[in-house]
Amino acid sequence: MRDPRPIRDLERLKWIGVVLPIALIWAWELARFLFVDGTLSAQEEHILSALILAGGIVLFGIVMAILLERTQRALLRQNRDLTALTTVGSAVRADHSVPQMATKALERLIEQTGALGGVIHVTGPDGEAIVARRPEPRPDGLGWASALLEEPIEAAFGVHYSERDDLDTLVLDLGFDRRLLADDRLRLVFHPPVRPNLTDEVLEELALDVETSLRIERLVADLRRREHERGALYELALQLTERPELPGVLDRITQYARELLGADRAVVCLADTTRPPGPGSRASSRRAIVDDGRVCLLAHEGVGPSHPRNPHCPIQPGVPESAWVARPLRGPGELLGELCVSRAPDRPFSEAETTLLGALADMAAIAVRTSRLHESEEQMTILSERDRIARELHDSLAQVLGQIHLQLRAFESRTDGAPISTELAELADLADDAYRDVRETILGLRETIPSDGGLAAALRAYLAKYTRQTGIRTELDCDGMAGRSLPPKAEVQLLRVVQEALTNVRKHAGASVVRIELRDVEGTPVLSVTDDGSGFDPTSVRASLTGGFGLRSMRERVELLGGTLDVHTAPGDGTRIVARLRPEGPHVAPTATSPAAR
Repeated sequence: MRDPRPIRDLERLKWIGVVLPIALIWAWELARFLFVDGTLSAQEEHILSALILAGGIVLFGIVMAILLERTQRALLRQNRDLTALTTVGSAVRADHSVPQMATKALERLIEQTGALGGVIHVTGPDGEAIVARRPEPRPDGLGWASALLEEPIEAAFGVHYSERDDLDTLVLDLGFDRRLLADDRLRLVFHPPVRPNLTDEVLEELALDVETSLRIERLVADLRRREHERGALYELALQLTERPELPGVLDRITQYARELLGADRAVVCLADTTRPPGPGSRASSRRAIVDDGRVCLLAHEGVGPSHPRNPHCPIQPGVPESAWVARPLRGPGELLGELCVSRAPDRPFSEAETTLLGALADMAAIAVRTSRLHESEEQMTILSERDRIARELHDSLAQVLGQIHLQLRAFESRTDGAPISTELAELADLADDAYRDVRETILGLRETIPSDGGLAAALRAYLAKYTRQTGIRTELDCDGMAGRSLPPKAEVQLLRVVQEALTNVRKHAGASVVRIELRDVEGTPVLSVTDDGSGFDPTSVRASLTGGFGLRSMRERVELLGGTLDVHTAPGDGTRIVARLRPEGPHVAPTATSPAAR
């Protein structure tokens, strides 16, 4: 609030300094004309004029001095008020946290008012109570002042003075505006009991300025905290999409739990799926991954004030009064575990913090379920590969060995003494075919997708080995997939499709050249394997896709990726196998690859 009286006094001084001398001269001249002329001698008239003018000058000086003194006091008071407002305002408008801002505001108020000491109570961004005292530490002999500062403070808005005659002290309670929804208040102690040189209006304006700045800083801190929380949850969500190892994800979740909630400890306890928690379960069937890397027993199953403690759990059971909160990791119809945090007992967890912990627990539950799904998928893949290898061995090596065995037994029973060189040559050819099948199977199992070249590099390496072993020339064209890469699962399955197609070419096609193309057709990855062999009857394709091993296995692999497999063939016209995958978003290829290999 600004006092307009100094401005009015300056206006009065201006007009008085001009008008008052003229008015005195006119008044004297009028009085001399009416009452003096002709009644006094010239000498007496001059003496009277000098006396009257001297009195007027004295009166003018007295009036001017009074107005100047009044204006000077008002200007000095207004200057002190402006200095206090500027000093305190600059302290609370700086880029500080709420505790630093409260401390700075208290120090500036003590400096501007000349108080002996003070205390300020404010509410932090998370609802925590923040108390700042000055002077800190307390000087010797001022225990009585500290006792006054520790007394309860009335939270009423405005300026409230109270004198303590027994201590020769004046106490100023400055309540902030309760409409700002914060229980903030301040107390200053003056000894001797002299009021500050600041008006009550200025003190109220200072209180409003401090409280407004604190409220803005609380809002900014809350926005920053929420942004940090969203960033943490977003990072965890991205990490979950990358199929990371479960311990790494849970370790990151416990780190965020400690950081975002200001917790001293955090633990993710996992329940054993083979022994689900229940009335008849044992604690030893539940393990936990702890924030420091140790393994402990799952200390508890429920959430509530009767939280049971476990001596093996790092959430220290020896401090039952510590503040803690736990949120369950729930899956469909089962308890996967729980996320638990703890900290000092003077900092209980708020409802917002409990909600955030629940979001982190949901992330942990997704990580656990995803990890278990991946484990199940890997087991299914292993079983599928075992079944494929078993069928391949049955269709090739087992039948060849069976035929060799039968012919050798037939040789034992022969008594005609005829030469068997022709039959032995046939057996050698059968054994050679079986050897080629086994080597090709081993080559297919050992071939993997390199991390630096992707599917194209794996195909080039496999085709080079295939050509050396079979003598069949191969061509590879990946120009249509330049700048794109496929998901790892799709790359592995397409590699296996090419291997099985080339196996069929070696066994049945009698081809001299095989061409493999990988291209992008309107966002759809398309793989084609074309040979110049003998081909076969198109009417047998459907039976081969459902009953024969090679085509059926390729069809199953492509359908596992959500795609389709088509076979185009005719007797004497070669065969073309086309695999179309489900359209997916583009991926940036890790490195540039050569477009073709021969």
